[in-house]
Amino acid sequence: MPPGNSGPDNGRKGRRSAATEHRAKTANEAARIARKLKKDGHAPPFGDATSGVMLVVESPVGPRVVDALRRSLDSVGLDAYAVPSSTGLLREMLLVAEPSILVAVGPDATREIDSIQYPLARRQFSDATVGALFTWTAGTAGLSLPPLAPALDNEAAKKRFWRAFLALREPAMAGGA
Repeated sequence: MPPGNSGPDNGRKGRRSAATEHRAKTANEAARIARKLKKDGHAPPFGDATSGVMLVVESPVGPRVVDALRRSLDSVGLDAYAVPSSTGLLREMLLVAEPSILVAVGPDATREIDSIQYPLARRQFSDATVGALFTWTAGTAGLSLPPLAPALDNEAAKKRFWRAFLALREPAMAGGA
């Protein structure tokens, strides 16, 4: 065997797998977008951009909304990447995250997703039933949720949001997105 190619790794010692490289690239791009959003005065995204689940949250995205989303996700055992709507960067964030489930939190987020006119979309979010998973693209399910902010202070709005949110429990129980 030639020097440097000894052993079963064929000289690849120290190299990362393709999956690891992809996760690192995605994390780097997500961090770049977060810095841009912060610089432009928007709420930064939170969560794992490689989770397969992306939530587009209508503005304003304050600390109470973020806390409620984190608790809701924890309760169904799901990791997600949550991004604010109305930033002008939604198409770019979708390309970075490549979600298998895309969730619109509130009607403003629904309109924002529809407004990018994603070329592979089979159905508009505005045509979907709130709380029911649907095929958005060949590889991405969609879910439209009611707005979260009113649910923080109104019991009826909280029940409506929670009933719709529970549609994410099935993918979580199946091992995530």
